[in-house]
Amino acid sequence: MNRFFLLTAALVAVASGVAQAHGIAGDRVFPATLTIDDPAVGDELSLPTFSTIHNGAAADGSAPGSREFDVGAEWDKTITESFGLAINLDYTHLFQDGGGEVGGWQDVVLTAKYQAYVNPEHEFMASVGVIRDLGGTGAAAVVNNGGIGSTTPTVYFGKGLGDLPIGDLRPLAVTGELGYQVSDQSSVSANQWNVGWSLQYSIPYLQQHVQDLGLPALVAGLTPLVEVNLVIPSGAGGGQTTGTIAPGLLYDADTWQFGVEALIPATRATNTGVGMIAQLHFFLDDIFPTTLGKPLL
Repeated sequence: MNRFFLLTAALVAVASGVAQAHGIAGDRVFPATLTIDDPAVGDELSLPTFSTIHNGAAADGSAPGSREFDVGAEWDKTITESFGLAINLDYTHLFQDGGGEVGGWQDVVLTAKYQAYVNPEHEFMASVGVIRDLGGTGAAAVVNNGGIGSTTPTVYFGKGLGDLPIGDLRPLAVTGELGYQVSDQSSVSANQWNVGWSLQYSIPYLQQHVQDLGLPALVAGLTPLVEVNLVIPSGAGGGQTTGTIAPGLLYDADTWQFGVEALIPATRATNTGVGMIAQLHFFLDDIFPTTLGKPLL
């Protein structure tokens, strides 16, 4: 716990640059993605995020298969224009195969993020952050880490391809994150790499900066994308790589965004069926520009 707040204080101390809302780098707007974090800081609220997936039974027979439903919320708050904090709250309900059900809250997760660099000309953005899982704050029946907390230093990036001479492919962009999760008890819950990236094709960018096709408003606000999210255990005995591939669509309006994606197992070891995730996301800096939507400092 102390490591999280020490790193947070260090980030606050160096937070000085100018950040912009919604992940803007030149002509590029990086939208809020669903299974990985976007590279920006901002005043935003994801409420709700809903997902469902079927979990296979544990190989050692310690847990039955189950249909999992998750409902969550995330609040992102800027402290300065370049530094922000976020809190994640998620509730899980499991309907076990063969009967029985159990539910409860996941561990509270806090994130501190500093938007370190923006290059408008090349549509590039990079941030650094620290994610703290407050182990023991969730219900033992549903958390998958045994109630053991962790600290995850993480880097984030976003790169639009609008600066390249590639015609109608200029609306493409990639975002990603790389974190190393350090368990509070690595002998019980292994350390691991958290790796994620997305490939996006922004129809709003196509309309505004490549060619206006006169598309209907609903279509003109869409961003087709695919996200990949992997968990890679570190060290001997840590298990196998698991994760999801999530193709879907985002729709952006002036003050909100809606997204829906499939959740497809990325590896044989993932041990789940195909699921889905959907999210309603609000831009508080646009809704409450003089109160909740402005930096505290």
